[in-house]
Amino acid sequence: MTERRIILRGRVFLKTELELLTGLHIGGAAGGLEIGGVDKPVIRNPLTRQPYIPGSSLKGKLRSLMEKATGAPQTFDVKDGVSMHVPESSTEYQKYPTIAAVFGTLPQWGPPGRRKEFPAPSPTRLTVRDVQLTDASRKKLEAMKTDLPLTEIKWEAAIDRVTSAAAPRQIERVPAGAVFGPAQFIFSVYTGEGEQPAEVALLFDHVIEALTHLEDDYLGGMGSRGNGQVRLNTVSCYVKRITDKTYGPALPYPHEVKTLQALDRSQLKQWLHDTFAE
Repeated sequence: MTERRIILRGRVFLKTELELLTGLHIGGAAGGLEIGGVDKPVIRNPLTRQPYIPGSSLKGKLRSLMEKATGAPQTFDVKDGVSMHVPESSTEYQKYPTIAAVFGTLPQWGPPGRRKEFPAPSPTRLTVRDVQLTDASRKKLEAMKTDLPLTEIKWEAAIDRVTSAAAPRQIERVPAGAVFGPAQFIFSVYTGEGEQPAEVALLFDHVIEALTHLEDDYLGGMGSRGNGQVRLNTVSCYVKRITDKTYGPALPYPHEVKTLQALDRSQLKQWLHDTFAE
């Protein structure tokens, strides 16, 4: 029996702030907010009652954007009308490393009786934390006396194309100008059989690419109707290496970057390669 071994070589950390250029709606349970009887409430922290960005929503959006950018086949049905890319073989895993090697995959996929065995070379590498409102934005929104605590109500109407009758509804949004942060993206440099730390670390560039797509797309719901445009500011990056089985101190990326667009990806890739080279 062949022994499989996965080794953690270190982690790459990216921190940034998400500034809302338009209102943001990430939906929560309709019964979770009684004030005002909003048709589509936003998700809120049950302890603080503040809106936040779930890491699952942010990571899922980034994965979806990269699947579209690479044309990865939608091989796994999550539920009716919703599917995603899950590699069916090691060959397909290598063909679309932007997806499975970064965002993760499933060791077994498909319904019982039709599951295909595919041992993934490594665990999920990318972790995305929940993102809270900054204190400055919270105080600013509190001072504005918004429609609901820290949020606004946007009225929309669906128009019957035959009768022109309108069906109005209320959409809760976090107003434009609010800032969430720090958003934290943690990329674990796991190496499996035949993988080198420096090569795996370079996969982090796909996270940067996904975030670039995010700025040109949207986050949350109803983006085609104006919601969810974001900009990434105050970007910082650092690495923690594991050497001789010891977790080392933070090694900051030596070049200051204020926005994602100002980040030199070639320069960052070279730094990551050199930092993880054995």
